[in-house]
Amino acid sequence: MQKKTLSAIVAVLAVALIVVAGFYFKKHRGGGASLSAVYDLTSEPGGLPEGWYVSSYENQYEAYGDGSGVVTLRSDVADDLRLCRKVKVEEGSLYVLTGEIATEDVAEGRGASLSIDNYGLDRSCVYTAGLQGDNDFVEERLYFETKPGQTEVILALRLGGYSEASRGTVRFRNVSLRAGSPDEGRYQLLEAWGGSDDEGDDAFRDEEHYKSFFAVIVWAAVLSGVLLIFGVYRNRRLLTGKTLPDRAYWGGFAFIVVVGLLLRLVLCALFRGHDSDMGCFIAWGQDIANSGTRSFYWAAGHDWYDYPPGYMLFLGGYSAVLNLFRVDTGSVFGIFLYMLPAIAADLALSLLLMKFARRQRINNSGALILGGLVFLNPALLFLTGAWGQIDSILTLWLVISFLLLLDKKTVLSGAVFGLAVMTKWQALMFGPVYAFAHLFLIRWGEKEVMEDVRNTALAALSAVAVILLVSLPFKGDESVLWFAERFLTASSHYDYATVEAYNYFAFCGANWKRAGEYIVPRFLTFKQFGTIAIVLAVLAGFMTILRRRQAQKRLDKPLNEDKGFLFLAASLTMALIFTFGHYMHERYVVPILVMLLFAYAYYKDKRLLLIALLFTVTTFLNEMMAQYVVSNEAMSVIRGGREHNTVLRFWSGAEVLVCLYFGYVTADMLHDLKGRLTGFIKREEAQKPSELYTFIEEGLKK
Repeated sequence: MQKKTLSAIVAVLAVALIVVAGFYFKKHRGGGASLSAVYDLTSEPGGLPEGWYVSSYENQYEAYGDGSGVVTLRSDVADDLRLCRKVKVEEGSLYVLTGEIATEDVAEGRGASLSIDNYGLDRSCVYTAGLQGDNDFVEERLYFETKPGQTEVILALRLGGYSEASRGTVRFRNVSLRAGSPDEGRYQLLEAWGGSDDEGDDAFRDEEHYKSFFAVIVWAAVLSGVLLIFGVYRNRRLLTGKTLPDRAYWGGFAFIVVVGLLLRLVLCALFRGHDSDMGCFIAWGQDIANSGTRSFYWAAGHDWYDYPPGYMLFLGGYSAVLNLFRVDTGSVFGIFLYMLPAIAADLALSLLLMKFARRQRINNSGALILGGLVFLNPALLFLTGAWGQIDSILTLWLVISFLLLLDKKTVLSGAVFGLAVMTKWQALMFGPVYAFAHLFLIRWGEKEVMEDVRNTALAALSAVAVILLVSLPFKGDESVLWFAERFLTASSHYDYATVEAYNYFAFCGANWKRAGEYIVPRFLTFKQFGTIAIVLAVLAGFMTILRRRQAQKRLDKPLNEDKGFLFLAASLTMALIFTFGHYMHERYVVPILVMLLFAYAYYKDKRLLLIALLFTVTTFLNEMMAQYVVSNEAMSVIRGGREHNTVLRFWSGAEVLVCLYFGYVTADMLHDLKGRLTGFIKREEAQKPSELYTFIEEGLKK
């Protein structure tokens, strides 16, 4: 396929994706909501508008309409007096409540305001700034965002507030509720309410402080991009061209390890891990260490425990060991110890990549640089040092499984892949490509075919055996296949198009939108779009392996001598699934960062290195932003605001472009005769002139 044709295909695909995104964005510019209502406050003189009711703590109040669309609330004693109306809304959407307020002798407490009073429903409550004293009619606007699961709100025209009782007279008119635009104002998230602004922490109300820190996060990602692209990528020949003796090689690696550990310790002290994830890991481990495994998944309130039993089993044993040393799990040191297994996985991945690179005739300095790109990778630094997540452990098992398969240790490879599945369910997304590799590695039509078929069958059995063995301690009174139901339950917990993942759906503006919502009106839902994309991604992985097998066959070489094909196919498939599939989280892209470096170490195509570094930058920012807007109290200031939405859409668009470029590069690599010939010569496979001649002749005929 000519490069011009390939470029044209990618360009057409990009235009089509932009058109589809435009359909959704145009319809949901207001954040996904379609509600628009003007509320008629007209009533009989002395009565209340239809559909509205009064709520008050005191009985000394007046609430009435004047017949012209103006409603008056009056209390001579301090009260929280509300005229309320319950309305239906869409979950995870932006809204603007507008109304005009006039006050007379309003004093004490919060004063007069527009409010969403869901305290009785889910303990959430938000207000506009209160008006005090005497004021003619002024327009007030309340910007709020509904959370997932919130389908109704209570509008409240209010005098006073919770613990902020007020007295005086207030009048309301021209009240309306409509969908909001992301860049229109600061949206307050309808979360559980903890008190008035005056009772809250000062930092929580310091909007500029949080927005400044938000800017620091963005610039940290930009700086990491500059260092990686212009420091490492542009100077790769200078960095890898130096002669480095073994002693200096290992000394340099020791330096990388020390710096990486210190940076992770500092990040742990600053962030103390993702509050929800680290809290769960520590609590789960202590539960198993103290109470055992039998009832862990089945005790009351444990139905939402969604991590596989493999990591749970490890957590229990690890927690038991830490308990012997009386480790304070609430201290920075205790939290760091719970992060240590994932950090150890980062270190192991770095060592495996360095060993792999040296086997591919990359010199010591080049291998050391690659090892540093893993252990000092900004995305992995933040994930294992600040967040405390375990995607590095998943990646380690996958890489080991792939390396064993390439070395024809098929049965052991299957067992390790089963361990990966029992560590995180996301390993199953790599399952199709892993299965294709097994099938294509069988030497069909040769005398060894039965041996290969037998080993492949044993590999599948070993994976199943590991899965069953690891799950057995948690079975309790359930069936042997209890974990299958737990997997299905886990996948249904986040029925959203995308969950803080920088991908195509986030570019469309569908962050935290339900997967069943339409991306193309009345034609295609996010779930349907994502399912089609996943099928195509798996097909892309299949074609990648097929083309590499054909190239090896023309060289009369077995597929397993191509040590990069599985890493290339797996990383491409996962990149496409993450970018265009549904139910994605920000961390699912992490294995790609490492696998691309393995592919680069074998093929030595500089474009693969560039793609790995670009994915690193987008993932680094994605992780930092996800923790900030989900796990940080500043999310009520940042999340859903103009800055957040702008950054989300821009960097999601960048991630989509990187993925499309990755697809282009892979297709070009698979069809580029010159590139295959160059790689053939570099690997000194053309020792016989006739073999080289045959290779060129067959390639030109093709």
